[in-house]
Amino acid sequence: MAQTVLLVGATGMLGGRIAHHLLLQPDTTVRLLVRAADTPARLAALRPLRDQGAQLIVGDLADTASLDRATQEIDVIISAVQGGPEVIVGGQVALAQSGARQGVRRMLPSDYALDLFNATPGEHAMFDLRRTADEQIAATGIEQVNVLQGAFMEMFAPGAGVFDYDAGTVSFWGDGRQLIDATSVEDTARMVARVALDLGVPAGKFAFAGDRISLLDAARVIEHQTGQPFALHSLGSEAELRAAHTAALQDTSNPYASVMLAYQLYMLTGQTNLTHLQNDRYPDMPLETFTQFAARALPHTSVA
Repeated sequence: MAQTVLLVGATGMLGGRIAHHLLLQPDTTVRLLVRAADTPARLAALRPLRDQGAQLIVGDLADTASLDRATQEIDVIISAVQGGPEVIVGGQVALAQSGARQGVRRMLPSDYALDLFNATPGEHAMFDLRRTADEQIAATGIEQVNVLQGAFMEMFAPGAGVFDYDAGTVSFWGDGRQLIDATSVEDTARMVARVALDLGVPAGKFAFAGDRISLLDAARVIEHQTGQPFALHSLGSEAELRAAHTAALQDTSNPYASVMLAYQLYMLTGQTNLTHLQNDRYPDMPLETFTQFAARALPHTSVA
């Protein structure tokens, strides 16, 4: 069955890879929403996708008329946008409303996270925004599939902050033994492209994870791959993390500090761990384990 997909957010890391994998699917037309104000550099980043056959369509999440034009003759909308309330809620809901008016069948909002539906309201600002958006998108009547893949494995890469490769340390709350759902960006994009077009996928959560790994086990894998030892550093107990998170919530000068602590809290407690994983839905598309990801994506130093 031929389908036409409108993807929003293709200039981002995940969005660009989703677009790439969509373009590999048979009988699929891919349209990328771009803003008239997008810089030449951002548009140039889309050139490889255009060369693959993607079509660019001008529109803006703040411009209803342009969204109505962009969603004409579209079967599926995929959102991979990031931002504040005006984008995550206002923009995505406006997109869904335009899609509903134009007869779009399905939308995949920009969730792509731990199970944000199990988060405690008020603890994680970004999860709150995404749940609000999802509720309002559902009210449009459009079919909604919420893709959840856990953390991105890239969080363990150099420069991401969890592992300090320069200092040779890894810092965490608790004892580092809690299992964390994690999937590579590449596998997330591949799965999104398949799920979006799969008529047999019902509305609601679609969860999968390339691996479930603790920070201690991740450290061992990274040490083996890079040949670099890492010293383990516990930042404190769960009670101390909760106290730090509460203090961050009250500090309005840096709203994202509480978000980062909330991520760590949920990874420590397992409150937002994924359930009912559908890793095996597509047998031709196995997901990378963390060991496989490390071998592909992390630097390697031979150990004598």
